[in-house]
Amino acid sequence: MKTVSIGFYREDGDFAILATLNNNDAHLADSVFKGIVQDLTATLAHASMQRLSILEREDTPDYVTVD
Repeated sequence: MKTVSIGFYREDGDFAILATLNNNDAHLADSVFKGIVQDLTATLAHASMQRLSILEREDTPDYVTVD
């Protein structure tokens, strides 16, 4: 798992993204990244009172230029 989106399926079938995380450059150990994903998902689920899903997908670029 290197890139994930955390969110929930809406009634119309679309996936509502609450967070996107990536570890493509392996800045974190895989086990640490997985733990962060699990912890964040649990926190968001509790706060939003939604059943959340973790999808392994890349929804944002790895890098952006900030002017």
